[in-house]
Amino acid sequence: MSIPDTLVTFTEHQAETATALFERLFPADEDPGAEDIGVTRYVDRALDGPYEDQVRMYRLGLDALDRNAEAAFGREFAQCDDAEQDELLSRLQAGDLEDFETPPQTEFFGTVRTHLQEGLFADPVYGGNEDKKGWEVLGHPGVYLENSAAENLAEEPVTKDGDIQSMADLGFDLDSSSDGDPAETEGYDPQRGAAPPAEEADVVLAGVGAMGGLIAPVLAEAGLDVVAFEAGPWRTRDDYLPDELGHSYYCRANMGKKFDSETPRWRRNEGEDTQEATFSLGRMMNSVGGSVIHYGAWLRRFHPHHFRQRSYVEERWGEDVLPDNCTLTDWPLSYEELEPYYTRLEHEIGIAGGDANPYVSRSEDLPMPPLRRFRMGEDFREVTESMDLNPYMVPVGMNSEPYDGRPATTYTAWNNGFGSFNDAKWHPGLTHIPRALETGNFDLRTHCRVVEVLTDEDGEAAGVQYIDANGEQKTQKADNVILSAYSFENVRLLLNSTDDHHPNGLGNNTGQVGKHFMTKMFAHVNGYFPDDVFNRHTGPAAQGIILDDYLSTDFDSVERGGFVGGATLGSENQYLPIQISQESLPEDVPAWGQGYKDHLRDWQHVGTVRIQSTALPYSTNYLELDPDHRDTSGVGMPVLRITYDMRENEQRLHEWMEDKSAEILEEMGASKTWRGPRFTGVGSSHDLGGCRMGEDPETSVVDPNLEVHDTPGLHVYSGAAFPTCPGINPTLTMWAICLRAAENLVDSYGA
Repeated sequence: MSIPDTLVTFTEHQAETATALFERLFPADEDPGAEDIGVTRYVDRALDGPYEDQVRMYRLGLDALDRNAEAAFGREFAQCDDAEQDELLSRLQAGDLEDFETPPQTEFFGTVRTHLQEGLFADPVYGGNEDKKGWEVLGHPGVYLENSAAENLAEEPVTKDGDIQSMADLGFDLDSSSDGDPAETEGYDPQRGAAPPAEEADVVLAGVGAMGGLIAPVLAEAGLDVVAFEAGPWRTRDDYLPDELGHSYYCRANMGKKFDSETPRWRRNEGEDTQEATFSLGRMMNSVGGSVIHYGAWLRRFHPHHFRQRSYVEERWGEDVLPDNCTLTDWPLSYEELEPYYTRLEHEIGIAGGDANPYVSRSEDLPMPPLRRFRMGEDFREVTESMDLNPYMVPVGMNSEPYDGRPATTYTAWNNGFGSFNDAKWHPGLTHIPRALETGNFDLRTHCRVVEVLTDEDGEAAGVQYIDANGEQKTQKADNVILSAYSFENVRLLLNSTDDHHPNGLGNNTGQVGKHFMTKMFAHVNGYFPDDVFNRHTGPAAQGIILDDYLSTDFDSVERGGFVGGATLGSENQYLPIQISQESLPEDVPAWGQGYKDHLRDWQHVGTVRIQSTALPYSTNYLELDPDHRDTSGVGMPVLRITYDMRENEQRLHEWMEDKSAEILEEMGASKTWRGPRFTGVGSSHDLGGCRMGEDPETSVVDPNLEVHDTPGLHVYSGAAFPTCPGINPTLTMWAICLRAAENLVDSYGA
């Protein structure tokens, strides 16, 4: 048995046990197994760094595994034969070993399996995937930042002539990501976060991410004095690495350290114990420009009836079809009111997507043609058109051709979950924030976080308390405060800010803050295609083709499925090594061992239909401050507690959509299909509600201009204001309502 020459965490005996464990989980055959690929070396290093809190789990778990081997077979685990080891691992997975109270067996097994996948398929810079052997086992070419149109549509495996590339081969290493600030940006001082507070400002922005960054020039170019606090740094493309383990939001998510330190707690129902929230798409990035830096770039419009969803349901089916405790409502804005803002944004950002969505009217065409077609998408298109459906290439904030001085995309699969390597994927840090800085009215302070909103003697917004870049608490006065962080943080700040006029939190005098929380589930159905190769590693997830048919007014969801709502069904590119290893498995494929390895080597033959579903609001799904848990950032604010479960209506919705997705895959030629998890995580990056927008203060938190009803001068610019959650990506609609609100705020200064 080969164990690493230099160990930093494991003892030699622990390394021997761990190596035997990993090897049975991913055994050698004609291809290397976990031992030769260097998984033990990877885990040993990781336990001395980012996973140091799991050292005790490993020591106790490996020791318990040895004790059980001794009891069952008279020898330690590493000395057992393959069949004996497999028996012990099967019992470990099922939680059936003896004398294994700490850590919990299933938790230990799940952690080991996750670390196995990382050690096999993360970039070799982390110590595993030795000599790129893990990628070689998959037949995956590794890190390529450009793919051709022919490769997108190829029917044979795209192997790059067998030349497997890592970050090192392209000149990247972990130190090449500075996690710092741009060297030269006119008007930006990276040391400004440590400066004394400014004199009283017109506006304070709490967060300069997707929403705050977009509206920054609207305010500054109108002559308002704006002080903007951003918890993260200002990163540029030099900071982004093709690093699936460290940089992608679905693995370690190293660019969201603040977000990770304040992970909400979650329970399904009142009175139950909580656990850390789980996430389906991934975690947020803390940075100037926000999480749209690493998003998939799908930028879509809601349909007109989505803005009057309560009225639509009542008119079509009657209110009796609404589930118990459902709080569905209409928006105080219409599609017609937002259409000009949609159009302006599509041209300011530069959205690619020439294929028309038959269910949405536009006053102007999109400015760029769609991204290129791709193999799996073409099969999806052909089949769904034969079913009298209307597939179209999804509109995306990525350049299909040069636009606004930025180049066209190179169709890398290292995209969704990563920053753009050539600025072809838009975010506010590329255009809007520099515009704001050029005015001289935009005081950008990075590495600063707002911890409380302050009010005056009349209960009106008067500024914020913030932690500056030196870790000192300071006060910034302002006439208006805009909370433009993520939904979770905006709700938390409202509840954490109290005064004599608002003893239960700002905006909460009628008990509405945190209510009507909605989050997306991203279920999927996979299919195995023995005669087809899809080459999903040749392009980004932005290369997607979708159906709006099951969200439209043409779809009678109540009659056909017995549910209220709908979903987007779609096919998309991007398939990276760790992602491949973590996909859901057919029932006949084990989670480890030879069968698991054989299945992974067939990844080129797996096609997927993803399901983005409507989530109705319920009185039983809500956010509040957790009474027992605080963040670990050093600030010590209470984290949120999420009470959320999928209700029966959504279960029926998913069942119907999963059946339809399986039907599409079978028509495409799948010999078998299998379903992924239906409940995919209480956090999804499409987390909406908690500060509902409406005209009535008794049932909402903010008005149509996003100003808090009971706290004049305080505004919430985020998806927290959404009254409903259709199965459509919300970012473009968030930008539309925020752009409208910002312009109305500017107009109020001239009144």
